[in-house]
Amino acid sequence: MHIVIYTTNSNKIESNSMSVTCLPCCKDQLKVLTDSYSDCTFTFVIQKPGLFLLDNENDAESDIKNIKYVFVEADKDSVSQIANQIIELKPDIALCMTYWIAPFDWLSIKDSLIGEKLAASGIKTFFHPSLSSLICFDKIQTRNFLMQNGFNCAKSIPVHHELFYAERNHLEIKNNVYKDYIFQKIEELRLPLVVKDTSGLSSYGMDVCKTYAEVKHVLTSKKNNSDRLVEEFLEGPSFGVEIYGSKGNYKISPVLINSVNQFGLTSPKQNVKLGPVTSSKYDISNLCKELKRLAELLGFSGIAQVDLVYSNNKWYIIEINSRLSGMSQTIACSLNKTIHQLLVEAALGNVKTDNPKYIMNMKFPLLTPEKLNKLKNLSFVHYVNQIQNHNAKQIRELGYTEVIFGKTDSLDEIMSQLEVIKENFPDDIEPVFYENAKKIALQL
Repeated sequence: MHIVIYTTNSNKIESNSMSVTCLPCCKDQLKVLTDSYSDCTFTFVIQKPGLFLLDNENDAESDIKNIKYVFVEADKDSVSQIANQIIELKPDIALCMTYWIAPFDWLSIKDSLIGEKLAASGIKTFFHPSLSSLICFDKIQTRNFLMQNGFNCAKSIPVHHELFYAERNHLEIKNNVYKDYIFQKIEELRLPLVVKDTSGLSSYGMDVCKTYAEVKHVLTSKKNNSDRLVEEFLEGPSFGVEIYGSKGNYKISPVLINSVNQFGLTSPKQNVKLGPVTSSKYDISNLCKELKRLAELLGFSGIAQVDLVYSNNKWYIIEINSRLSGMSQTIACSLNKTIHQLLVEAALGNVKTDNPKYIMNMKFPLLTPEKLNKLKNLSFVHYVNQIQNHNAKQIRELGYTEVIFGKTDSLDEIMSQLEVIKENFPDDIEPVFYENAKKIALQL
């Protein structure tokens, strides 16, 4: 069987601006994939940088048996051109490995459009419908979808940017009635409030406001240059979960609990993840039923991810992502798989999500190559990933190191492993991550 896995991009790539170090490397992880599917050949159609599939953009990994790389040329990167390139490869199955990108988290839409063209040509293809990818991308459409279909979500008010500043191009307007409406409806919401971009990545650019005056200041400031969503801040622990499969055959991943920053938000660069969450107080079985209903309505095919808050004894959906997520690698480790195995199994509908092991994902600052290897050589550490931005202008933008460890049968055992890491890296582990790890463990 010939399987094509494609991954696309929408942004310009600055050569040598970023470096990624994975331990084990992509090459070693892909060998696990080919060993698992020894009767299959894989072709990766890559629009650089090709996250999760390539260790080095100059290395085609040509020595891996049953794997071939095809790079999309810079001037042939339209939806139709990429689709035609895949069609020429004559795959038995095609599936996308969509990742995230800033400033617009929209790559799943491009991959969906490619998938639709492949399916129209008769190729068996696993992809999320483009309309569903659009709904997940645009947070206002996400909010409307959740409300219309009876899912718990925070009360909110969408703010249309052009109407909010409609008077700018019309001197005859004395009062902006739309703006009056927005401010009055916002005052009917319960404080505190979150002001978020409708198309951005994760929690970047969000503001948590404790007063209505703060919300008004954010909306009328120069920072407000696009549509916004103003929603009630939900008090309660934060969680993440993934959905695998296609219509009529969905599996729900183990649920992971997330740490939050000083504003009560999950931050990709400061987040600690721990799971699985099994306590009966969280009613996981009912959550899984609702997530399968969500998946059926959106027609997901492959991997999708959902951010949640458990507030006042109810599950609330905060965000839906029709792509891989920052928890995909962690879940894969919990299920004793590589992320590539997880992707293929999700597409083929044979993911087994039972009997997950306890797993933790936490961050370090940038580490030297020696310390990276020392960390990976700890027997219970299963994955280390360092991302470094060589063009960073601020310390917080330099990058970080992600470590995934555990695969234990008990929470106590994984917390003991955390102490071993602290003992071995006393000058590197940041107190905020260590304390957050202990804090979320208590919530389990």
